[in-house]
Amino acid sequence: MFHRRLEGGCELRVLAPADAKALYRTLEKDRRELETWLPWVGQIRSAADMKDYVRFECKRYKEGKAMSAVLLDGASAAGMISFQELDFRHRKASLGYWLGSAWQGRGLMAQAAGEMLSFAYGTLDLNRVEIRARTDNRRSRAVALRLGFSLEGVLREEEHADGMFLDHAVYGLLARDWARGRASTDVPDRQPV
Repeated sequence: MFHRRLEGGCELRVLAPADAKALYRTLEKDRRELETWLPWVGQIRSAADMKDYVRFECKRYKEGKAMSAVLLDGASAAGMISFQELDFRHRKASLGYWLGSAWQGRGLMAQAAGEMLSFAYGTLDLNRVEIRARTDNRRSRAVALRLGFSLEGVLREEEHADGMFLDHAVYGLLARDWARGRASTDVPDRQPV
């Protein structure tokens, strides 16, 4: 089972149905900001919607199609991070994440993503992880760069929102790049809980 303690007393673990209520509280508090970057937020209009969404993600995890984890700060859900489109045949995945405003600016998402990447390359034996972010989403793009991802290109007019077409930046990180980057740092691996 994937479960890690992060600096500052937070923890990261596989998403469970019991997390829906705490996630919905965080989403409601930051709805306007999150809707700007995450199109699916508009579909979560009630606690029941969030419960259905969490159940869907848990089902995808059991089927080996995705892996979502919740970032917890005590009883509060700080956010989520997920491997979407897990593809074991080609040994790759797409990484997505969001964080409530109360937890932003502390490096928490970079820590959580680092734990997910260590798991991806060490346990899941993936070779490639990709992050896609709108080109105007500076915070999400900064996380990718902080973790050593390379900008591989821009998908022009990839998303349609509010009557506009928006570009997405595509970042990639290979297992060998992650291993090389980890070897050149003095940061010890965190131990599983």
